[in-house]
Amino acid sequence: MNLFVPRILGLTAFGILCVLFLAPLAFMLVVSFYKADPMAFYQETFTWENYQKYFSSFYLNVTLRTLVTTAFSSVLVVILAFIAMLAITELTRKWQLFWILVLLSLMCLSEVIVGFSWLILLSESAGIPRLLAALGLWENPRSLSPSFGAMVTGMVMLGFSVVSLILYPQVAGRDKSVEEAAQTLGTAPYLVTLYITLPIFLQTLVAMTLTMFVYLLGVFVMPIMLGRPKDWTMTVMISDKALGDANLPLGSALAVVMLLITGIILFLSALATRKRMA
Repeated sequence: MNLFVPRILGLTAFGILCVLFLAPLAFMLVVSFYKADPMAFYQETFTWENYQKYFSSFYLNVTLRTLVTTAFSSVLVVILAFIAMLAITELTRKWQLFWILVLLSLMCLSEVIVGFSWLILLSESAGIPRLLAALGLWENPRSLSPSFGAMVTGMVMLGFSVVSLILYPQVAGRDKSVEEAAQTLGTAPYLVTLYITLPIFLQTLVAMTLTMFVYLLGVFVMPIMLGRPKDWTMTVMISDKALGDANLPLGSALAVVMLLITGIILFLSALATRKRMA
């Protein structure tokens, strides 16, 4: 009886995993080898044509742009969240609770709301440019979106609260004796953070960066809402081919390739981390 309940729970979890993840993934893999048919989405004919199209210069450039943009945004959001948590943990308990509640509130906002908010803030008529013009800091204001910077800002905002709340317990519970000893000996605060605090959390920060990389790789609203066509990531291209052009096989093939690339990157990162720890 003691083993029966855990086995039932384990089989139930595995069944849910198969229904919600493995089955759609298998269907996507199968469809990626079909031939596109505008009248019926696809023909059940085996072909490598969809994967051959991926190796064109256009999709290779989109893939490279996607990986670079996602990696840059992931590193930026982790750095900003880590600095913010270092600052928040130095406050009184009351103010720490206040900022934690603010971060929890931000997590309740959907991707669409966050993207639309930044669209308004970066607009010329009712956002930051208009405010800077009113203060006399910008003579000829213009809208800051769509642009690469606006898209990255939205992606960073989307992951900031998540990373911050994960880092907060570890940063708040760290042993500050070494940092205090270094400051007592006359070490500048920024050097203490760079050479003492940062190495302590280096492994955690790397793990959070990889987590954010996978998370931001699938973001759709920020590129389409805040980015220019030349800034669009592979997520937008997959949606455009599968839904806009009704080319489900090509969209599935692009998704499968991106999934493989993500898996390879995570495997190599885990392998490098394991060798460094050894």
